[in-house]
Amino acid sequence: MGDRAVKLSLDIVFAAALVLGGFGTTASAGPVDISSGSGGFVSTPGSGGFSDLYTFTLASSQTVNVLLSSVVGGGQNVDFSSVILTGPSGTFTASSLTSDPYETWAITNASLGPGSYALTTNGTNSAAVGTYVGNIVLSGSSTAPPSGSGGPLDLSSGSTGFVHTPTAGAFSDVYTFTLASMRAVNVLLSTVVGGSQDVDFTSLVLAGPSGVFTGNAFTADPFENWVLNSPLLNPGSYTLTASGINSEAVGTYVGSIAIAASGPTAPPNSVPEPGTGALLLVGLGAAHLTVRRRQAKTAALATQPLHGSL
Repeated sequence: MGDRAVKLSLDIVFAAALVLGGFGTTASAGPVDISSGSGGFVSTPGSGGFSDLYTFTLASSQTVNVLLSSVVGGGQNVDFSSVILTGPSGTFTASSLTSDPYETWAITNASLGPGSYALTTNGTNSAAVGTYVGNIVLSGSSTAPPSGSGGPLDLSSGSTGFVHTPTAGAFSDVYTFTLASMRAVNVLLSTVVGGSQDVDFTSLVLAGPSGVFTGNAFTADPFENWVLNSPLLNPGSYTLTASGINSEAVGTYVGSIAIAASGPTAPPNSVPEPGTGALLLVGLGAAHLTVRRRQAKTAALATQPLHGSL
């Protein structure tokens, strides 16, 4: 009875945080820094419709790719209705690339002249609060220093997003978060190929008190997405490690993570504990030995002469 009371209390605290997160939590919009050749942004709109405006300026003609992505999980359900890029070169409309539970919209190879541009994202959050992330990539050279890598993630509202711009070569970024009660986690990593931007993920790993779980590639270049669906996780501290290679100067990737009340019905991709793997091998070996003995016994009986036959 005591354990049930504690779990109920933690669930009430989480639900209260989720509701409170929806009040006074407005979607973030404003200028996007693309001085490195790419830039990312994070928005957490409250419940209901939203229309966010992001701006950037081009000093020369560029080819631009845009990717918007969100994750469905628990009290998180951001659905885009339109993503529109406008400016001196006209209007460009995004197309839906994937649907729930990992929704992505993309604008591919928009040829833009110099000037100021506006990216408008419209949609609805049908739950309490929800996070989406965006990535803008240019065809021009990359010169700006990278942004930070890894760090703690605030999941008090039920979801969050993050942005990282690694330099050329391999990277392995570690993000941390804490669960106060049993929750499942849905993760989406997104990146865009364009010009001097080519970030390719090699692994997505979640580790903590409930074990180790691995993500998978969901879509490939030029709009790469990796996803991870966990089962219900025990309370405690967890690390999310995003590893990959940037084969160009610098490149930006974005990520979003959402907490869910229940995990997937099918078992997720998990790495078994060493002891579990050993027991499995022992069991298979014993079963194989039993079959071999039965086969040998059957063969021996078949070769014995029949006594008492006429």
